This record gives sequence, structure tokens and C-alpha cells, in this order.
Amino acid sequence: MKHAVRGLDHVVVMVDGIDAAEAMYAKLGFQVQPRGFHRKLGTANHLMIFDTDYFEILGIVEDTEFNAERREWLRGGGGLANVALATDGADLAFDAFKAGGLQPDGPLFFDRAVEIAGKTEHAQFRTVRIPKTHMPVVGFFVCEHLTPQFVYRSEWARHPNGARGILGVTVIAEQPARWAAELEKYFGKDAVRGEGGGIVADSGTQPIHYMNRQDYLRRYPGITPVRPVDHPALLSIKVENLAACEALLRRNGVKVLKPDSGRLLVPPSEAADLTVEFREN
Repeated sequence: MKHAVRGLDHVVVMVDGIDAAEAMYAKLGFQVQPRGFHRKLGTANHLMIFDTDYFEILGIVEDTEFNAERREWLRGGGGLANVALATDGADLAFDAFKAGGLQPDGPLFFDRAVEIAGKTEHAQFRTVRIPKTHMPVVGFFVCEHLTPQFVYRSEWARHPNGARGILGVTVIAEQPARWAAELEKYFGKDAVRGEGGGIVADSGTQPIHYMNRQDYLRRYPGITPVRPVDHPALLSIKVENLAACEALLRRNGVKVLKPDSGRLLVPPSEAADLTVEFREN
């Protein structure tokens, strides 16, 4: 059976200054892929690839109609901007989202050049974007990979910090429950449940946690959110060995917080306005 949404595909971290952000993420111990350009969109990115998901740092290199909202968003600082959802087809997702009342834009095709074994290939995608009027704090969109072999490559998924994949996303929302009905339009009925004073949405793979600012500050002591309003705030990354990851970060001069024995926190100042949490599970 084919699914309009089948989990989290990747996370987009918007940065104001892609050169500095690239250096930051290399310092965090990621294998940062060479810069790619989306000519149609006026953006450039670097990917951190894992086995079945990834995250990207994305910067504006040319003003276009396709990145106007991103430019506006960047005026408030960078950080986690979007969660791209995996799909069995952009057309399928478009139809499902339209039926659910999300008013999606039609599927958009774009590509970017990638170098593989000395040869230039083109990674191709079709995305379905949802307008801001249906954005539950996070900017969700659907991403269909037409050429996954040019994105998910095992040699690109080996990171010095031992990173293996995305564990989840955390969103600051002063009234988490108000977003439950909207989230169910994306993920289905009963995909959202209460969690303490917040909620958690089951994407089909990784969870997306919503919590108010007070609970966030308790959960992540020492971290100051980059925005005073609701926003996606934190990306959790699975690592093979937390102690080895900590040693690498400290060796590289990265500021690291350790609220307990099972977590490392890298503050926004060290990761282009994103808080990164490293855990083994």
C-alpha cells in the first residue's frame, strides 16, 4: 500500500552565512557533503547524510520568488525551519493534502548537481509545499526522491562523531495542544498524543515533540532559545558512542552541555542557531 506520508525524510536548517555554517558542522564532527546549488530556487546547501534520513544546512545565494518566505524567516535568525516528509509520490501527497484541507501547492520539480566517483550526476526531487496558513509552527513539506541513489550513499553516512540518524525534532509552542488537529491532517487520526504538558506527533518514523517554553528550559537546561516566539528549536541525533562523541566535540573546542549521562547538548551559538542534542537512543 502506498502512503502520502511515510515518515521523516530530512530536516532543513536555514543559515545566514553558509560558509560559516559549513565550518561549524564540520567542527561538530559531521561529514559535510560538498555544496550543492538549487538554481531554480536560488539556494545552496550542504547535506549530512545518514542511512535513511539526513539534514541539510540551506542558505540563500540569489533572491527568487521561490525563496521569498525563507528570506523573510531569516530576518529573525537562522535555525531549524522545515521538516521534509517522505512519500510514495508527490502526486499522491498532493491529492491527500488537498482532500485534508491543507491547500497544498502543486508538485514542484527541481534538481542539483552532485559529484559521484568523478562524474557529475543530478539529484532530482518533486516537492509539495503547504502554505503558512496551515503551518503548525514547523514548515512541513513532502519530498519525493526521483534519484535516491544520488543522495543516500553509504560512504556519505560515515561521520567522525559517530552520528547514525535523526531521533526526532523538538518544537517550542506556548500552547502545544492547539496544533493537534492540524498535525493530524498531515499524519492521520490518532497520530498525536499528549506528553506531559505538551504533545508528540508520530510522523511514521521519528517523533516531533511540542512543548511550551518553560518545559523546554527544564528539559534542556543552559540552552537559550534563539527566538522569543514559537519555533522549531532542537534536532536530536543518534550517535554510536556518546563518550566518543563528547571527546571529539571537546577536542574540537565545541561548547558542550551535559545535563545528564545520556545526553549532550550543543547550543545554538555553536550550530548556526540550531540546538543539537546527541544521544545513543
